[in-house]
Amino acid sequence: MDKVLSSKEAEENIIASILVNQDNHKYIDQIEVKDFYYKTNAKIFELIKELKQKEETIDILTVKELGVNKKYDGIKLLTKMTEITDNLVYSWNIKKYIKILKNLSMKRKIFSISKSICEDIEEMDINKDESEIKNEVIQKYMSLKTNNKTMNEMSNIMLETLRDIDNKYQKRDDLRYKTGYLELDRIIEGLHEQELTIIAARPGVGKTAFALQMAEHIAKKGVYTYFASLEMSDRQLGSRMISREAEIDSHVLRMGWLTEENFIKINEKASELSKIKMVIDSNVSTIEDIESNTNELKQNKNLGLIVIDYLQLLKSKNKFAGREQEVADISRRLKLLSKKLDIPVVALCQLNRETEKRRRPLLADLRESGSLEQDADNVIFLYIEDEEKVKNRIINVEITVAKQRNGPTRNSKD
Repeated sequence: MDKVLSSKEAEENIIASILVNQDNHKYIDQIEVKDFYYKTNAKIFELIKELKQKEETIDILTVKELGVNKKYDGIKLLTKMTEITDNLVYSWNIKKYIKILKNLSMKRKIFSISKSICEDIEEMDINKDESEIKNEVIQKYMSLKTNNKTMNEMSNIMLETLRDIDNKYQKRDDLRYKTGYLELDRIIEGLHEQELTIIAARPGVGKTAFALQMAEHIAKKGVYTYFASLEMSDRQLGSRMISREAEIDSHVLRMGWLTEENFIKINEKASELSKIKMVIDSNVSTIEDIESNTNELKQNKNLGLIVIDYLQLLKSKNKFAGREQEVADISRRLKLLSKKLDIPVVALCQLNRETEKRRRPLLADLRESGSLEQDADNVIFLYIEDEEKVKNRIINVEITVAKQRNGPTRNSKD
């Protein structure tokens, strides 16, 4: 097993490359001491790291002296380093060996976690919910991506920020995350990775129809989309999609008052819709279900967008003193999910009755939790004025961007 999960050659070539070539010192920060399997090699690299942090000379003698100060066996260190440098094969190919080192380090972590999971499963309560078991396992593996992260130096932050700015510049004509609503896209420039967007309205305004059309529009551009429906079944939503695409009144479709021409158009649109990269999940009920399903889809399908209809229907398996605390926990976890998966998350939300007393909704009208306003990067209100309701013919929905963390707030009529 040691041979499968470790490489003495890779470890020694990395150490030797750093000791004999100053140009390779720039790679030191890419490696962790725990990436080394062999204890002596790990100790030598630990000393190298410390000298780098102190901005002191790094060579065989300085490493040995620092080791002696730390009560290490100086003769053993000197002998080992001399042996390593004498046997150096490719000092110029350090990047190849770093990659091998990192891969083997990850393999050992996966092996360790797998072993721990097997031990946990043996002692697990047989009555435990299957989705909870699966989610616990997924979370343990997903933690491999974050467990070893450390605080970032400003030099690295600036480098990564410049890369991000350049990446956005290169993608300036990428329309994948445009919502399809021109007035909204004019204000927010589409959805964005790592952002939680709340779309809120009173019942009956058309939140589901709005979100479904947006999700379909983005999925048609090749972004794999997860639509979690806690209010309607997948067949009901499928019927809505066909109704809109085939331009057949949804009531006519539901009642079955269809002509032969209707059926031709329905079959044509159903065939087109079946090809888009989208899944509708009407079996979820908890935030844990969504975390489990989306983590899996990210790995298997390169998930690009999450839409939840709607947030206040979601539950948590954790216990809370009140519903407000539960909603706060759910909104926080949705925000963390958007960051972790590096994709936009859109959650629909109900507004409270206070909205009806004013002409337009306020952030304070978000129902059940003030944390929604805090956690969300963007808050979008859909609103219908009373006069429009009375007409009962053409309903104009007013869109207001009440919060945009990285942009202006504005009304679609502005």
